[in-house]
Amino acid sequence: MFFIARKNLFQDKTRLLISVGGVAFSVVLIIVLQGLYQGWSNKIGEYIRTVPADIWVMQSGSEDMFHTPSVLPLTVADNLKEVEGVESAKPFNARRLAIHFKDQDLNLYIVAYDSANDVGKPAKIVEGKATPGPGEVILDRSQRKKVRIGDTLSIAGQQLKVVGFAEGGDLVTSSFAFAQKDEINKIQKLPDSANFFVVRVSPGANTDTVIQSIKTGVENVDAVTKDKFVTNNVKIVADNFLPVILVLLIIGVVVGIAVIGLTIFTSTVEKAKEYGVLKAIGMRNSQLYWAVVQQALLAGAIGFSLGAIIAFILQGTVGQMVPQFVTQIQAFDIVWIFGLTLLMSVTAAYIPIRRIAHIDPAEVFKA
Repeated sequence: MFFIARKNLFQDKTRLLISVGGVAFSVVLIIVLQGLYQGWSNKIGEYIRTVPADIWVMQSGSEDMFHTPSVLPLTVADNLKEVEGVESAKPFNARRLAIHFKDQDLNLYIVAYDSANDVGKPAKIVEGKATPGPGEVILDRSQRKKVRIGDTLSIAGQQLKVVGFAEGGDLVTSSFAFAQKDEINKIQKLPDSANFFVVRVSPGANTDTVIQSIKTGVENVDAVTKDKFVTNNVKIVADNFLPVILVLLIIGVVVGIAVIGLTIFTSTVEKAKEYGVLKAIGMRNSQLYWAVVQQALLAGAIGFSLGAIIAFILQGTVGQMVPQFVTQIQAFDIVWIFGLTLLMSVTAAYIPIRRIAHIDPAEVFKA
């Protein structure tokens, strides 16, 4: 049966190219979309994961950094330290700003580096100074195409000199930047306030119990674990990007099924006489059906292999030219997309199988 399937598939090279090409581009679409979803989700939460905190405390009604503002008085730190199980509570300040520099727009989320509390420092420096000094700012390396070390940025009326680049702060549509706490206070003009508090739990204390104690013991605050805070911040990707991905994935699957189904159906119609002869000499319908399914699976497997190669090439090249093209293709994604491709192939074989079922060997011999 495999010999028949392979012969039918490879007999017409043009038709084979169309079939495999259609599947390949469907696979490219599916892999790239899944990779973008993974990449964006991981990028947005990457820096937050590096902040040394067991619990994030914010103003009641807030849930993330980027879409629900939080402002709390610094005195909240004293209240938090009185909660049983809290080892330390340190202020974390940040402000999102749009900056115009040399005919370019920079969207930055500027974090206050508090050297006294060792909070707000970059995750990893890749070039330049490790920490910003007075009148200085460190940017994420995703901004290196727009800004160079030594450039001066006008940020909300403050002149800050770029002295380094860090990694781990790429937010795809914007990026983290780092300046001294005093510089952020000049920008925000809220010197006695903090946006968040990062809390470390005492050894042996239960994090969930501490969170409940914070919520009941400190007024007008909410508290969540680090993992929950990361989830809240990347939720914008799942809520807004995931529905679009699902629609495009469905389109990609339908295209793949249509291309394989049409190609194999055409091949089946052309070889109706051969299938009729095979029926006449005693071959069962189930054997012929399996030959068609094998033909579809072979086309799907070849198309998947080609599509996966193209997707990995795109991941390595397009991202260099378009910073927003952040893809992370994981091994698990390749496995389930391969399974989806095989399912597409089996589904596509349904129409040709129905055609074989209606072939009458007597009619073939009459012809």
